[in-house]
Amino acid sequence: MKILIIGRGIVGSSLYYMLKDLGHSVIVVESGFRKFYPTLIHSLLLKGKDIELAIESKKFYEKYKIPSIKYPSYTIGKIDKKIIDDWMSYGFNVEEKYINWLNSYAIVGKNTDSLVAIKKLIDKVPYIDGVAKIKNSVVEVDGKTVNADIIILTAGAWNSYITDFKLPLKSYYCWAWVTSNTNSLLDKVFIYDYELGYYSRPLFGLGMKLNIVGDGDTIVSDPFTKRFGDLSPVKKATERVGELRPLFRGEGYCEGTPDMKPVYGRITDKVYIAGGLNGYGAEVGPGIAKLLVDFITKGTEEKEYIIDRFSNVSDFELGKEPHEL
Repeated sequence: MKILIIGRGIVGSSLYYMLKDLGHSVIVVESGFRKFYPTLIHSLLLKGKDIELAIESKKFYEKYKIPSIKYPSYTIGKIDKKIIDDWMSYGFNVEEKYINWLNSYAIVGKNTDSLVAIKKLIDKVPYIDGVAKIKNSVVEVDGKTVNADIIILTAGAWNSYITDFKLPLKSYYCWAWVTSNTNSLLDKVFIYDYELGYYSRPLFGLGMKLNIVGDGDTIVSDPFTKRFGDLSPVKKATERVGELRPLFRGEGYCEGTPDMKPVYGRITDKVYIAGGLNGYGAEVGPGIAKLLVDFITKGTEEKEYIIDRFSNVSDFELGKEPHEL
């Protein structure tokens, strides 16, 4: 089959590799609107079936030799015992203990969290540079019709703006800050602080006095309007780890569904979609891509993520991201 993928993000790139391996002719179109950062967090410490998507994503990165580096993680806050039991049932190395330099008890994860060189995955995918539009199942790229047996929409926050289909998706602005600090350890650990409401991750992972902090409020917005994220994540992190100096704001646009879980499935006979990754595409993106490939080639479906679950939804408000514990 000739398959056209619109969007060269994590899901689109993963689909390219999977479908090419199955012998299909695959074309990827990318507008260039999105920013692709060098590394993103991959964590196994999610909940419910999202854990299985994260495991599948990890297998994908290993299969295609996408570099990743593991760092210890510290999860602070009251976490449901069932979630911790689930982690242990999968064999994850987690232990709760008091961490002096955080002045708090934390669940310490070893070999559960890593930085994935996601841009290396994306950069390997050949693509057509252009802006795609879908109308009545017909795709135009920069005004020229492109024919394909199957069209897959994976444009993230731009999904709802390049098609005339009504989709159960909303885009929102998301941002994080690169900060300087006095503790080089922050460049070699992950912190998920559910008491104060922020996360911290390594910038380079070399033990430099630099780190990234994020988790500001969800700001519903189209992806074409310039927004400016405030310093609230930095202020929250400062309460826990000491003074942080903001240096640079990294920003982008994420996409959510009514239940804030990913979505995939069929829109029309030839148009499919995978999206709603809520800023945690590195964790679950390849897993969702595999579900869509299985759906297209085998007819199997995972009801927790299939788009049909929103058939009666006309409007909705965005909630918390699904990996918030």
